[in-house]
Amino acid sequence: MRQVLFHIPLKADWLPANFPLELFVLLVGLGLAVIFRILARQIQQSAIKEALRGSATWMSVMGGIVAAAVVHFGAAKLPNGLPIYGFGMMLFLAFLICSWLASRRAESEGVPGELIQDVAIWLFIGGLIGARITFLRAERHKAFSEMFWEIWKIWDGGIVLYGSVIGGLVSYLFAYVFLFRKHRISTLKLADILAPSIAVGLCLGRFGCFLNGCCYGQVACPTCPVYAVHFPLSAPAREGLVEQGYQTPAGFTLAQNQPKDVGARVGRVDPESLAFKAGLRDGDLILRVNNCDVEARDDEEHGRTILPVDVMTQCLVYNWPRGETQLRLNIKHANGEEAELEFAPRTLGLHPTQLYEVVSMALLFLVLTAYYPLRHREGQVMAVLMVGYGVHRYLNELLRDDPRPQGFESYTSIILVVAGIALWTYLRLYPARTETKEAVKT
Repeated sequence: MRQVLFHIPLKADWLPANFPLELFVLLVGLGLAVIFRILARQIQQSAIKEALRGSATWMSVMGGIVAAAVVHFGAAKLPNGLPIYGFGMMLFLAFLICSWLASRRAESEGVPGELIQDVAIWLFIGGLIGARITFLRAERHKAFSEMFWEIWKIWDGGIVLYGSVIGGLVSYLFAYVFLFRKHRISTLKLADILAPSIAVGLCLGRFGCFLNGCCYGQVACPTCPVYAVHFPLSAPAREGLVEQGYQTPAGFTLAQNQPKDVGARVGRVDPESLAFKAGLRDGDLILRVNNCDVEARDDEEHGRTILPVDVMTQCLVYNWPRGETQLRLNIKHANGEEAELEFAPRTLGLHPTQLYEVVSMALLFLVLTAYYPLRHREGQVMAVLMVGYGVHRYLNELLRDDPRPQGFESYTSIILVVAGIALWTYLRLYPARTETKEAVKT
């Protein structure tokens, strides 16, 4: 798991004096867009040409504008630089790779690649909005009026896949009525073109979940024939396991009788934990947690004093920085000696349900790719995707243990399988309508 892949510096001492970094990154984005347009004129392959002229150029321009805004407003608030999150990066790669694959397949079917690029943008945006609305409504119980400030935070995870399906369908229907209908391409044909790319998108997106640490599985028994995954301290799994009583946050408990001025007293340390191996012992006094001093604080707003043990709980549990995996403790042993310990706590071994889906979707992509030239009717490839993913998702839900709208996802999986079988049956039993042979105009 790696929530933060790397940081982009928001300060550049190597630039000439008085030359703002905001202007530099904006020029880089615009320059990349120009380069992509020039390359598109030189490349003969239609799919790559359309990808460069469409999504690559558009993303470069928008990326430059957004990056300039981030540098201008975030330099003071992000001293370590702009964090690039693994989940967001995988979504970005999924969009680019899936658009490219679908464009190539569309060209082989006589469908313009730029049309697929447009469809991909509509599906991507509509899917994200639907996924976030479903999560905030079903999991966080937010009112629609409260969602505006939360819906854009996709880097935090919190995306419900079936919500993205609903949002993507609504977005496609809207775009079809007002934009795509004039091209006279059947929806089932477009669905078959997109189906293998959707499997790739699910594969990459779920790997993003693994990097983020969300969508985790249940505790794996020691004798289970599975490669259990141990997530670090910053993973959402740690919170869930602590709340359910499976483990402590970092391998030790706190004593009942605590100092009222400085330090938090350790109760028991698990002999098998990394904390014990680092040198933490029963009865030690924790004086500092990373950059947080464990001492009493005055809460003027509520007119009370926050005890050191509560300060430590806030620092270690509620205010832990995202992506931080190392725990540094300044302690005082029972004999009066002080020491600085550093270790990386891990969760119990969990079923890697994210990786189960990565492998499953990679195999499903191969099945769809192999079946595509063998289909007899338009829509059959999408029907196979619906059945395959629905069956996998229902079974995978039995192993997951993260907070989510479980009933919604399980029942939707069943509905997806039934709908896929119904679509397949309809396409097999009823003859195809005569399709228009008119060339598609862009």
